Formats: sequence, C-alpha cells, structure tokens
Amino acid sequence: MSNRTALIVDDSSLARMMMRKIFATGFKEWTLVEAKDGEEALSIVGETPLSLALVDFNMPGLNGIELAEKLMENQPELPIHLVTANIQERMRLRAEALGLGFIKKPINPQKIAAVINSLNG
Repeated sequence: MSNRTALIVDDSSLARMMMRKIFATGFKEWTLVEAKDGEEALSIVGETPLSLALVDFNMPGLNGIELAEKLMENQPELPIHLVTANIQERMRLRAEALGLGFIKKPINPQKIAAVINSLNG
C-alpha cells in the first residue's frame, strides 16, 4: 500500500531526525511531512490528505492536543498519536476523549511499527 503520508510534528530536530530514520529504515513506502510546531504543521498540511499524525505534546505555541483538535477539523478520521515523555492525567483524559493514541518517548522502531500495524488492521 503506497501513497501514505505521515505528519511528524516536534520542536526537537533530533526527535524529527530519529522519526525520519525509523521511517526510512522500516517504512520506506511512507511519505513524511515534518513541522517544528503546530502553526507550521497547519500551514504545511492545508488540505493534504494524511494517513497518520505523530505529534509531540510539549511544543511552543499549540500543544499536541490543541494541534490534534485543529487537524481533526479537516480530517476527522485521521489517526493521531501524541508522542510524549510524560503527560498529566487531566491531559491524558482529554486526549483519550478525542480518540488520540499515545507513544511514550523515547521513540523506537517497535513503537512506530505497532502504530503502523494498528492502521493496517
């Protein structure tokens, strides 16, 4: 299955680089769109149909949940996963209410594979 696009949003260039490497190694058929924050993500994505969004929670400007809400306005069916080292219970409940998934940092190929495999199901 080709023509799948993943949005990666993280203010850490190192985190984005690690994601790029994981996709380049294990998921070559995916196209990646990267942004350093929520505002940039929204300006890049526009009407681009996405298959997956991997969004850092703690970012300047919009946090991951706020960005997810905006992405869902355009693409209600988009699978969105918050990538975070720690998340407060209140935020976790809000994210779960929106149907967001979680990927705990540090990121690794197994965690990304689990998310991608869940999409194929």
